[in-house]
Amino acid sequence: MKRQLYTIAALVGLILGLIGASGSVSFAQQAGLPASPLVVPATQMPDGPGRSGGTLTIDDTDNPKTFNPITEQESSSSAVTSLLNAPLINTSGQGAVAQAFEVSADQRSVTLTLRKGIRFSDGTPVTAADVVFTLVNVVFNPSVNSDKAAWQVAGQFPKVAALDAQTIKITAPVAFSGLLSAIASTPVLPKHLLAAAVQAGAFNAAWGVDTDPTQIAGLGPFRLKSFTPGQQVILERNPFYWKVDENGTQLPYLNEIRMPIVSDDNVRLLRFSNGQTDIYPPRPEDIPVLRQQANQGVSVLVQQAGTVDLNVIAFNQDAADPDLRALFRDLRFRQAMAYAANRQGMISANLNGLGEARFGPGIASTFWIGDQAGFPSFSFNLQKAAALLDQIGLVPDKNGLRHFADGKPVEFTLLTVQGSTVLTNDAVLFSNDLAKIGVKADVRPLDLNAVIDQLIGSRPPQYQAARISLGGGDGDPNLLRSIYQSSGNLHFWKFSDGSGQEVPAWQKQVDQLLEQQAQTLDLATRADLLDQFQTIVAQNQPLIFLYNAQGLEAFRSDRVGNFTGTTGSATLLNPEILFRK
Repeated sequence: MKRQLYTIAALVGLILGLIGASGSVSFAQQAGLPASPLVVPATQMPDGPGRSGGTLTIDDTDNPKTFNPITEQESSSSAVTSLLNAPLINTSGQGAVAQAFEVSADQRSVTLTLRKGIRFSDGTPVTAADVVFTLVNVVFNPSVNSDKAAWQVAGQFPKVAALDAQTIKITAPVAFSGLLSAIASTPVLPKHLLAAAVQAGAFNAAWGVDTDPTQIAGLGPFRLKSFTPGQQVILERNPFYWKVDENGTQLPYLNEIRMPIVSDDNVRLLRFSNGQTDIYPPRPEDIPVLRQQANQGVSVLVQQAGTVDLNVIAFNQDAADPDLRALFRDLRFRQAMAYAANRQGMISANLNGLGEARFGPGIASTFWIGDQAGFPSFSFNLQKAAALLDQIGLVPDKNGLRHFADGKPVEFTLLTVQGSTVLTNDAVLFSNDLAKIGVKADVRPLDLNAVIDQLIGSRPPQYQAARISLGGGDGDPNLLRSIYQSSGNLHFWKFSDGSGQEVPAWQKQVDQLLEQQAQTLDLATRADLLDQFQTIVAQNQPLIFLYNAQGLEAFRSDRVGNFTGTTGSATLLNPEILFRK
């Protein structure tokens, strides 16, 4: 499901609030509700208003590594933290934790008003001090591993001020097109539970998986009940949640969500087919099997492929091996790898044809240019790949094997995610094709969290190459700065760019373009800047872009109402409106 893109320019002078309460229901008199809850109309519910109660089960692919929504980087953690937390506004440009907000006439600041009486999931009132703490003391804190790139413009962070207990003003140094998307992507944290960790310089370790659940609170529809490593996460409904349906029933409808830890795709499919789980994001190869289960209440949804790049091969340009480091930094090598990636073969063999080849960075559909004539293309061609390797001086010997000048074979380890048949099969196909041109790629599947540790767990990272999927969504392009900007916390193919070490000219151009588009409010001008950004990245292939797979969903329509989809492996969309039939 795509997220609606919006910009600060589109909301100038508007105050966006809630759908007002209707009828004779007095929300303020209901225990746990704020005085002005957000009313979710029936038109936004596929099956209409539901009923309260019941448990939903969906497998998570690995143990969460943290319950900290600011520092988490892996889908196994975000699948949980997304249910525990909420931002001031949502990605549709509407109020959320904030009842209303107003954009200033100079388009630099946003003033937000909190819902009266809103509380965290532990019952503690939310105030403007929590918002100031979240941004100033946590997100903008240089010692915290946060997504700072999304918040910076003109080299500065916005100023954040509490005008009173319910009102916050966020002011950027210049007009900032990505300000609303930054606000919408950042959850509000409880100062009373996390201030001590910040003061001690220990925020990055706060809310680890061994934390007492009573010491974790958020503004999402659920709160943590328990976590048993290697077994499951159990969430319970947040009794202080701030949304209701149009009948006045407090959301979420569900009492509980259970998330067993199951890393193997085949086992997850079997569990879903046996009725042990209610929702399963399937692989393309599973679709024929699942469609045969329609008489058992299984429904399958196939959505159009989006434009945001999810599937890539990354080469660590800060690799410890000096020969590999120099090779991975050579544009000719990366372009050779782009030609050696048999995208259509991967789509046919591993996606049952349900995907579209990509050669450049994905971006929100409003700004996507990758299918236009003249956009860099690297269709599968082993001859072109071999010729580029020859240019580098990696000439094959009589056995067809390529070596560095010192005689060492051109060989690297290609990490992928154990249990994911799609990622592993892609890696094997790529490895087999590289062998045909004298390059050896040793495919090494690891569990998801181990792969994440290799990619971003240290500076420099420890991996050599990896076949991975990046989390995505068609949000504001400003959010891509965390990946493609030198200082981004997900710039994992060459973190040394962030410290100014041997930054190539094209990367400096990308940094400049991303900064310019962040300060540009005119959509046409911004689109032109982003066109240039996409083209430069596609030409230089910092990541080998493979394809976008079509979105696939399977759920038990006889047991689950109002299902709208998932993102990643197990992150539920609109979990507050799901109900048991």
